[in-house]
Amino acid sequence: MLTGFDGCALGMQVRTKRRRTRADGQPLPPLPPVEEGHFREVKTGVVLLPNERVETSPGRRSVVRKFLVSCLGNADAVFNLVWAQLSELGWTGSNTVVVIVGDGAEWIWNRASMFRNRCEILDFWHAIEHAWGFARLCYGEGSAKADQWVHRIAQDLRAGKVEQVISRLRRLRPGTPEARESLEALIRYYTDNACRMRYDQYLRLGYGIGSGAVESAHKQIIHARFRQAGMRWSEAGARRLLALRLLLLNDNWALLDQLRMISLAA
Repeated sequence: MLTGFDGCALGMQVRTKRRRTRADGQPLPPLPPVEEGHFREVKTGVVLLPNERVETSPGRRSVVRKFLVSCLGNADAVFNLVWAQLSELGWTGSNTVVVIVGDGAEWIWNRASMFRNRCEILDFWHAIEHAWGFARLCYGEGSAKADQWVHRIAQDLRAGKVEQVISRLRRLRPGTPEARESLEALIRYYTDNACRMRYDQYLRLGYGIGSGAVESAHKQIIHARFRQAGMRWSEAGARRLLALRLLLLNDNWALLDQLRMISLAA
């Protein structure tokens, strides 16, 4: 079972007075104080089965079925929601291996231990993106040498040769302070995540090595609706619309009609 996580900050409103009153004409209690320029965390998780990905073209796969969760809250909240979603689907058996794909953010790895049988994977494309950052400084933006150097790094990482890549990086002697600093950061990034970069093994097992599914889901849920120019949200408004977005994108809109009918009957 494959999971992925992503997050961003959502701009919140700073007004303290409500624009409406209660049905009986009495004023509503004041909104909780919000500091100027205040932002709230919003996190997204995606759950899918590795065998429910189909190859749409050579090297590209599409997800047949996925389940999305999201919340206006911190990392603990979204991990708890993913756990609840797995339990609801019946995917929390003793033999279930939870594959967690992440971009290297500590908030993901720090909470992955809640799954006993797990496989942590560093997103392959984030690993290559870090290599590109150094290559541009060392060999020049758009140079053929930078392209060749990164291509070799990608081939070796995909083949599971992360230790050889790190050893080769340690032998480099960049000519500028900026390039040396970038190289040190790249070595540190690969060293810290080496146990999550066994891409040859993950591919043999049929696991995904990219976080595209959750990044796409996060953009659909949050960026496409909540983070357009000038948008600021109230706490209640953000939570309500987020719930509606999840019903829509999880193809569960009929549940809203059922709840409406129950409410009318009551």
